[in-house]
Parts: sequence; structure tokens; C-alpha cells
Amino acid sequence: MRYFLLLALVCSAAMAADNKVESAGKPPIPLSNQTYRVRYLPKAAIKVDGRADEAVWARAAVEKGFTFPWSKTPPPATEFRALCDEANLYFTFRIHDDDIVVLEKLRDEQDAVFEDRAELYFAPGDRMKDYYCMEVDSRGRAYDYRGAYYRQLDPSWNWKGLETAASPLPAGYVVEGRIPLASFEAMGFPRLRPGVKIRCGLFRAEFSHDRSGKPVVQRASIHNRGRRIEGPPPIEGWMAWVDPKTEEPDFHVPTSLGWLEVAE
Repeated sequence: MRYFLLLALVCSAAMAADNKVESAGKPPIPLSNQTYRVRYLPKAAIKVDGRADEAVWARAAVEKGFTFPWSKTPPPATEFRALCDEANLYFTFRIHDDDIVVLEKLRDEQDAVFEDRAELYFAPGDRMKDYYCMEVDSRGRAYDYRGAYYRQLDPSWNWKGLETAASPLPAGYVVEGRIPLASFEAMGFPRLRPGVKIRCGLFRAEFSHDRSGKPVVQRASIHNRGRRIEGPPPIEGWMAWVDPKTEEPDFHVPTSLGWLEVAE
């Protein structure tokens, strides 16, 4: 219980700090106009098997601009691609990782908070009054949930029709997924078609194993949501496509989002 109480206090403090900035009359940090353009192909014919090896993927734009906003550590290679047809949005991440952190068995999908994973967030509005997330690990297992600013998360929510898979690489893994366009519309987004853009965040949890041999210390945080695992928790690293410009790692803020735009 004390872990969840601490978590609530952390979130409350963050909300209070945010309100304090607004009340002081300081202008908010401008939102990013960084844009990923999704190629629209009416007949994409992609099978979600975690390999993303169909020839059509070569027609997608490649986004490689992922960094560690809160660290000077050189970022490992990360590539994101997306394609859209008349019924689905397809996405894939190609991730270089020499030390993959993955749990053999999950107690529930929220255990993904202890794993390496690729993440996508989508918001129908600029201020993240409502937003929708998926986090996919190196086995293709998805942790999907909805949120409301700030960090009011509902893990019981499931993204209707979401399909994900993954496959290993010699040094890393590939994540692939399919999102029905109808599910976006049901959540208040416009129909994705050429010329339409929506707020989107692209992220990577880049963890490593703690092999220091030091005594295990597990602390509740906004990232693990008070959960604990056996053995030492992973060493956390956080990568983003857009720098959220926060003092501490945090993707659940409007400044973490760019644009996803569908284009011919």
C-alpha cells in the first residue's frame, strides 16, 4: 500500500508544480511541430508477423531521430516506419539492443514497465486531455491503456483490434503492429487519410540488466507505478523522437508529442 501512496504523492506533486507554473504567468513550452509523414498505400497487404519484411515497407519514410533527452549517452540505433491503407495504420520499430531486458512470464500486461519496449502515444487534442498508448516488448506483447493529463492511466482499457508481433535480430529486435482506422474514429480522431494529421509520440524504453551485485533496492516511481519484481530492477534509459523538455524523464506530457501526418 505504501508504494501506491508514494506514487499518488509523486503525481500530485507533479500536478501542483505544473499548476504553479501556469499561475505564475509563465508561458507554456511550445508544442513540437516535428512531423512523421505516413505513406498512404490503398493496398498495403502487410501481414503482422513481427518481421516487417514485405517489399512495401521500403516505401515508408524512415525515422531515426531517437535520442536520450535526459542523458548524454550515445543512443543505440532505432528506426520507425509507418504505412496507412484504407483500413489500417501499420507501424514497425527496428531496434538495436545488445542487452535486451525481457520477462519470460508476465503476471499481467503491466509488467511491461520492467522491460525493453517500443511505445506509441496518440492524442486527439494538443493538451492530452485524453490520450491512448501502446507499449510493445521484444516478444510482441502489448501493454495498452488510455490516459488523461496528468498521468491518470487506465490499464484496464484495451485498444480494439490492435495486433502486434515481434521477432529477434542478431543484436536487437523488430516490433510490428496494425491499428484499425475505425478504432481511431471511435476515440474522437479524424479519419486517417491523405492530408490528415494527429498528435503522436514515439518512444523507446531502453533498459539494461543490473549486474553490479549490489543489494536490491526497489523504489516506487511514476514509471513502475509501485510494482515490484523479484531480483534487481532494470537500469532505466528513456529515448524519445521529440524532446519533451522536462527536468526528469516523462513521456506523459504534451511537449512529448509531434505530428503524424498521412501523405500520398
